[in-house]
Amino acid sequence: MNSMKKNCKESSTGRQITKWYKTKGRNNLPWRENITPYRVWISEIMLQQTQAKTVVNYFEKFISNYPTFEDFKSASEEDVLSLWKGLGFYRRARNLYRAKEMILKKFNGKLPNSFENLITLPGIGKSTAGAILSIAYKLPYPILDANVKRVLTRLFFKTNSNEKELWDLSSQILDKKNVDDFQQGIMDLGATVCTPKNALCGECPLNKQCISFSKGELPTVNVKKINKKNVYLEFEIYEKNQKIFLIKNNQLGFWDGLWIMPIAKTKQLKTEIIHKLSHRNLHISFANRSKDELKSEGKWFDIAQLSKLPTPKPISDKLSVYVQNFL
Repeated sequence: MNSMKKNCKESSTGRQITKWYKTKGRNNLPWRENITPYRVWISEIMLQQTQAKTVVNYFEKFISNYPTFEDFKSASEEDVLSLWKGLGFYRRARNLYRAKEMILKKFNGKLPNSFENLITLPGIGKSTAGAILSIAYKLPYPILDANVKRVLTRLFFKTNSNEKELWDLSSQILDKKNVDDFQQGIMDLGATVCTPKNALCGECPLNKQCISFSKGELPTVNVKKINKKNVYLEFEIYEKNQKIFLIKNNQLGFWDGLWIMPIAKTKQLKTEIIHKLSHRNLHISFANRSKDELKSEGKWFDIAQLSKLPTPKPISDKLSVYVQNFL
């Protein structure tokens, strides 16, 4: 009997989230219009570790270039990286390209609609697969991104360290009849109401059953401390006849496949700008060099080409200065 009551309560929770989403959710996000498996896939990859408001313009630009998977089929890795420029976490873009190639070769050009096949694609883990299956195919699979995890830990007053327990809770509260709206709703609830700081508990549809709200305190959150490594880089600028020399990076351990300036072999620790990555603080400086000193293998680019190249933000910012100087 207790189990029946528990299941009733949990399914009721799911229905409340769905109802809230239909009137209070972010229904104006572009990937929530004209929903197709392809559009859901692109948006879910872009949304990994990135806020929706940042993704909007990148998603619209990507879909403008490749409206359907049929259009996307011929895209090169560099094409994908170019459209990803500025969004960061470029491994996602490379994985998107690799997944596209795998879909063509292994799945006859169709995004898989089974969990077992989806998670074989580069860049798709358990939660992303669950989101695609729920939203695109309306199949009842759980998700556990950062927003959902926060809602569940507070609702049930759980520590965030027990992943299995949280996955079980995510499954139990599913509104299986409206799983697409439910999943978008619980993600929106975490993003707009049950926020990391200054949560809007008075606006939450679940506040009457939220254990954290009734206790007036939040559960312990275990945060992994990241010890960031300081990396010093001096980039060499070679310029001739309104052209800039760049190399395709494959040596840094990050920014793979992006165009950068040659890296100086120096031990001088200089800093013009600090660029923060997830696990590194990059201390970056630039040095003008004579083309006679050039020893790297790469390519000369006309300044008109520079804005279209996939380049990391610090390089892109520096190149834009050169472009302005030549105009």
